[in-house]
Amino acid sequence: MRFLKALKELILNTLFPPVCISCKKEGDFLCVDCLKNLDKKKIRSNGRKIDDPDIHYLDGVIYALDYAKNPQIQAAVKQFKYRFTEELAEYFADLMIEKIGELNMAKKRKIILIPVPLHKKRLNYRGFNQAEVIAKVIQDRMGNEAEVIPMLKRVRHTDQQAKLNKSERHKNLKGAFILNKKCIHEQKMYTKNTIYFIIDDVFTTGATLESCAEVLKGSGFEKAYGLVIARAFR
Repeated sequence: MRFLKALKELILNTLFPPVCISCKKEGDFLCVDCLKNLDKKKIRSNGRKIDDPDIHYLDGVIYALDYAKNPQIQAAVKQFKYRFTEELAEYFADLMIEKIGELNMAKKRKIILIPVPLHKKRLNYRGFNQAEVIAKVIQDRMGNEAEVIPMLKRVRHTDQQAKLNKSERHKNLKGAFILNKKCIHEQKMYTKNTIYFIIDDVFTTGATLESCAEVLKGSGFEKAYGLVIARAFR
């Protein structure tokens, strides 16, 4: 299957060469120059508690970039989510792995990646779960250091978060997630020297990650952190 996928991508890239989402230069979906111009800052803490009265369960969020300061990433995320360019996951995964490498709390610990799940309706429409695609690329890149375990299930179809304000976002996701019971045995495999990251694309109000963390904490997890491409400060 991987060979056929690679062959398909080679043929498509030959006939229709990728174009940089940001500067429109031919050759890559995000060119070297645009990646070099990203406004990056090294992590100086281990995803401290978020200063927000609506965040109670999420222990912190690790983000690769400030969404507002990186228009090329804004364009790439929109292309990824709404125009279904899965190849962008590779660029996003590299940025997130860089952040993991800066975390003291992640050193010498097993990293469990928990993608935010999509409801079946949205998954059927989009064709892929963007969080899961990114998580799997991170796993492939990091090898035995990281593992994707889909510990959460989405049981309620909800309105798109982008169309809602902060309070509406939190209400919209109430009861939307449950623990995936098929993965309970995987959860118990890792108790010591393990860190859990809930994977999503952008952190805006934190409603999605908070709802996921609430389920995990209610199931016995001591800590749950968010790991995203970018944070949109409000």
